[in-house]
Amino acid sequence: MSDRHLCYLEYIDIDQLPEHYQDVARAIGVEGMVRLAEAFPCVPIYLKRADKILKQAKEAYVLANFNGANHRRLALDTGLSLERVYHTLKKAHEEKQGWKQETLI
Repeated sequence: MSDRHLCYLEYIDIDQLPEHYQDVARAIGVEGMVRLAEAFPCVPIYLKRADKILKQAKEAYVLANFNGANHRRLALDTGLSLERVYHTLKKAHEEKQGWKQETLI
């Protein structure tokens, strides 16, 4: 954030901001809201649900933490369905097996 805006932060009353700015300021703070406004001036921003953004990270977590018997624990930890955990593990296994088979040919 530019220094020229830092001095004004203490004078911002969240309740006097337009409603959509109030929501953002309450979620990430006034400074974060101003940083977004500076980074994306006059650009509407659409944010997907957090679970959509985190899907790949959750699947990577499953792969990194699978011990052979903790399918249910990983589903609970990540909020993924048990079916998604099995699918993620199966897909990774198939990709690994496919790679190994290609190197043998």
